Amino acid sequence: MSQVPLWVTILVAFVGFVGVLSAQLIAAWREDRRWRREQEREELRWRRERQRELDNRDFDLRKDSYAQVISAVEAFDWIIYPIIKGFRRDPQLNAEDLADARRVREELRHSLGQVNLYAPTRFNDLLRGAMLPRSNLVMELINDQQDREKIETLWDSSQTGYRRMRAEMRRDLGLDAEDLPDDWAYDLSVRHYREELAEGETP
Repeated sequence: MSQVPLWVTILVAFVGFVGVLSAQLIAAWREDRRWRREQEREELRWRRERQRELDNRDFDLRKDSYAQVISAVEAFDWIIYPIIKGFRRDPQLNAEDLADARRVREELRHSLGQVNLYAPTRFNDLLRGAMLPRSNLVMELINDQQDREKIETLWDSSQTGYRRMRAEMRRDLGLDAEDLPDDWAYDLSVRHYREELAEGETP
């Protein structure tokens, strides 16, 4: 029998070694690639969960701040409207009414911190439209020389601003909201006042 040359044996052994080494390298590369994909998926999942947590927290903070402002406005109107009705009968407000008017104005002012922090910037004008007429209304009520038409106008303006602000807050929270026309305005009090004047009643 002829002997196999030594170089053939070495070549076969080398090819076998390269094959085993290549298989191990390929297996290691595949494992590393699979691990990296799993890490990327885990990172993506973590980011999504983190973003969802942030979105939920932001939503809750906005909801709470909106509720705080709405509560303050409703409490303000609950106190101020009877004062206005009393003023229509007798412009001389008593000390208790004046104290209540000043108090609810302060409470309204203190309700703005959280909403100014968490509400989107588009709410700035809406907040001013709801709050400034109410503040000015109190200042007019406690004035020594009240102007009846100005008081009625400020009340109507405050209602217009509130309804617009409330509708936008509800939309921002994904709730059903009033669809107010762009030119919508509450003007019930001023119309009644002018009807009184037209009928010759004492303002």
